[in-house]
Amino acid sequence: MRICGCEISAKEVRLAVVFMNDEDRMEMLRLKSTRIELEDDTSEADLRSFLADLQAFARDYEIDTFVIKTRAKKGRMAGGAVSFKIETLIQLVEGCHTRFVSPQALANYAKKDVEEYPEKLPVYLRNAFLSGAYGLTKG
Repeated sequence: MRICGCEISAKEVRLAVVFMNDEDRMEMLRLKSTRIELEDDTSEADLRSFLADLQAFARDYEIDTFVIKTRAKKGRMAGGAVSFKIETLIQLVEGCHTRFVSPQALANYAKKDVEEYPEKLPVYLRNAFLSGAYGLTKG
């Protein structure tokens, strides 16, 4: 099973794909692209293109489930309207399930369950990796 952890930030989604190898150890796939950006959220063509890019990504990497780090809906740290459109488009990817994980659950998981991060994991992918790892081990 392959899980894609997602962190939505501004007008892009950051992606990290994790799976269990033959020795039952978690691994992260090396991806050609770790981000998909939504250029113009008011353009139907751009929305369809973004969804098509997600579909192709899911197909190319054989994704079973997307796990999205949730964002606040209101308040000072609330996610923007564009980020919620991106979230919806992820949920519409055919043949994949979508789950959500809270920032608090990720923080606890990182403290208690993550012994080490993959080698050369970029800082900007840390939350995407944690979301995927959480989905893989706590699913």
